[in-house]
Amino acid sequence: MASVISCGPCLYDDTHQKARKWCINCEEGLCEICEKTHRKTKTTRDHKLIAIGDYRKIEDVPIDFTCSVHDKKFEWFCKSHDKALCVVCLPTKHRSCSDVIPIDVAATNARQSSALSNLQEAIDVTIRNITHITKNRKSTKNDIDKQEKDIRRIIQDTKTKINDRLDELEEKIIQTLVSASNTCKSKCDTFLYQFHSQEEKLIKLKDQVLQMKEFASDLQVFLGTRQMHKLVVSELESLKTATYSIFDYKFKFNLNSDIQKLSYGVVNEFGKIQVAEQITSLDIKELNIEQAQMQQNVQTTSSVADVKLQLITKVDTKKKRRVFITGCAILPNGHLLFANAEGRNLLEYSRKGNFIGSIQVSASPYDITFLNSNRIAITYGYNGFFEILNYHNGRVEKKIDTGQRCMGLSQSNGKIYIRLAIDQVAVFDFKGNKLCSVAATGDLNISTHNNNIYCSSYSMNNICCYDKKGQEVWNFHDDSLLFPHGLANDRSGNVFVVGCNSGNLILIQHDGKSYKNLLNFETNCTPRVVCYDKDKNTLLVCDDDGDHCALYTVSYT
Repeated sequence: MASVISCGPCLYDDTHQKARKWCINCEEGLCEICEKTHRKTKTTRDHKLIAIGDYRKIEDVPIDFTCSVHDKKFEWFCKSHDKALCVVCLPTKHRSCSDVIPIDVAATNARQSSALSNLQEAIDVTIRNITHITKNRKSTKNDIDKQEKDIRRIIQDTKTKINDRLDELEEKIIQTLVSASNTCKSKCDTFLYQFHSQEEKLIKLKDQVLQMKEFASDLQVFLGTRQMHKLVVSELESLKTATYSIFDYKFKFNLNSDIQKLSYGVVNEFGKIQVAEQITSLDIKELNIEQAQMQQNVQTTSSVADVKLQLITKVDTKKKRRVFITGCAILPNGHLLFANAEGRNLLEYSRKGNFIGSIQVSASPYDITFLNSNRIAITYGYNGFFEILNYHNGRVEKKIDTGQRCMGLSQSNGKIYIRLAIDQVAVFDFKGNKLCSVAATGDLNISTHNNNIYCSSYSMNNICCYDKKGQEVWNFHDDSLLFPHGLANDRSGNVFVVGCNSGNLILIQHDGKSYKNLLNFETNCTPRVVCYDKDKNTLLVCDDDGDHCALYTVSYT
């Protein structure tokens, strides 16, 4: 039975009265008399009061209001680091941060924030992943049963052709088969139990989010959203880790060639049960949770006329090496990665422009894009293949031959898009399995946002936007953009494009109807590639000779 919630003000007077309402601003219960006083007092009359029964629904929502390091109440919020601060955190680690605001201000309208909506979606996605894997495991068990029955039939058919000695060997082989079958199904049951447990946990968390959204304070919603998001990400990572250990099982029965010699007593076994474990190809949906709840450089859908660039650093990629830059990427840790076709390698730099090292690759790379925290995809131009590479250890996880050129690439919603032919973009999953092809005219480079594909055509001097079925959404052409090459999308679907011959960088509105010239390059500079980090609102631009490689902050105010 739930404990009685006492009235907070009465407890202060050493009086125990049962609370009938809960103030989510003061975080304490109120009896009938104190409730009336609360409503009449000027400083508290605007506080939100809810029934004790409703408070019970959010009482167990896991939200920390105090700093785990200093055990002080959160009072401030740093927009630059997206982090709640106590009075000790502020002067010790965030003294130089210019955008620290009171946490009450930061939590304003938290219930309507995109972060809360994304948290709910993240829970739903993870539950759907568990449902998908559970169905797969049940199907695998049914397949194991079918294979077991098939082998049993072979054994039984053979048994009828031999003498009494076969009975003894039959028992032996059946035991081996059943043992192998039970072992495989036991492994499936282990995963089913794990996934069921995760599902129950996430369903409970989903319900807590709904209750929090309806009854909790803005501060509770604000802090709870971030803390529960970490739980969801942790559950997804645990789920993804588990899938690496999931196998399908193929049973094979090899009939002993000496079975006919049973009557001579020289055959010692009926046959062999072989089980091949094959890694299951499960399509685990990735989370795409944007953490931009605050006004810190938050991108809106306002006109591109408001967008500005601020230089962060310049990168000297030509120092002590010959380069020909054909692609670039911003890694989750903030490092910058350049595809160097001249050196058949990838050049890695820090956010401050310091050289970290190079990664040798299989051939001259054309384009690169990151897939997740440790994997990238690389296309190899006219070599006719692309690779999925673990850039931490330099190991190629998969090589995919396409039989034709592999040029520009992009990733969105768990899919890899690659420009193959002039009129074709191929779509693959993160494991390198081809899903489909989309008709989309262009030359070399592409970018993707949600379900749209954006293609540059230097021969036509235009940028085209296509939907997932290959239907043209809009076509942009302007004399200010000549020989367009690299392009990238921001969160709203606006398109950054560099013009090789016009020597500039422009931003096209997401509807293709307007644009803004953001940057003009030096004379004889040929800008070629561009990459946008949607989480940090940073833009990386580079020319093919490596003379102008720079990282910018993109401001949407």
